[in-house]
Amino acid sequence: MKSILTKLLEGQEKLTSEVQKNSIKLESIEKKIDIIAEVQTAHKEQNEKAHNEIIKPLGEKISVIELAVKDTSKDVKELKDKFDKVEKVTIQNTYDVAYLKATK
Repeated sequence: MKSILTKLLEGQEKLTSEVQKNSIKLESIEKKIDIIAEVQTAHKEQNEKAHNEIIKPLGEKISVIELAVKDTSKDVKELKDKFDKVEKVTIQNTYDVAYLKATK
């Protein structure tokens, strides 16, 4: 009976020892996971900052391009209106020249 009890106690001590080793390993793994999480958070923040630094100038450039397109459209419309006026005057002048030639 004593030998069985001794074997049981030895087995329990081995199990206790293994549990302690596993606990130590788990603590180490938890620390490493915490470090990885911190690094990932830092990388995420850096990526967001870099993304914003890229996007902001692009947004400003787009605004400038939009203004330039609006301004160019306005200029094109004005030129079209002026061209229409020049075309009308040219047509009138053509008729006047033809009339003057005919009356000669």
